[in-house]
Amino acid sequence: MKKLSIFLIGLIFVLSTAGLAFAQEKAKPAIPAEATKSAEPAKPTEAAKAEGAKPEEAKKEAPAKPVKFRMGGIITGIDAAAKKITIKQCKVKRERIVTLTMSKKVAKEISGLKVGDLVNVWVTGKMITALQRVY
Repeated sequence: MKKLSIFLIGLIFVLSTAGLAFAQEKAKPAIPAEATKSAEPAKPTEAAKAEGAKPEEAKKEAPAKPVKFRMGGIITGIDAAAKKITIKQCKVKRERIVTLTMSKKVAKEISGLKVGDLVNVWVTGKMITALQRVY
C-alpha cells in the first residue's frame, strides 16, 4: 500500500510538471517572419514620438496637494524665533520625533506651551494649521 501511494504521488508530480512545459510552448504565438520584419522599423519611430511627448505631459501636471492629518504627542522642543516645534509621538509599533513649522495663527499660541505638554496638532504638509493643548 505504501509503495502504491508513493508511486501515485510521483506520477502526479511528473504529470503536473510536464503540463507546465506544454503550456509554455503553446503560449508563443506563431508570427510569420515577413510580418515581424515590416513591423520592427515602425515601432522605434512611434516609441520616439511617445517618449518625446511624455516629458511635456509631466511638466503640465499640477504638483501634489499637501497631505492633511492630525497627530498627537509630547512637546520635546520649542523654537519661538524659527516658529518650529518638535513633537515626540509614541505608538505601539514605533516612536517618531517630528519637527514642524507653525503657521502665523498658531505661532501666537506658543506662549502658553512648554516642553512636556501633551498636544494635538492638525498638520498640512509640514505646517501646523491648528494646535490644541490636552489637559
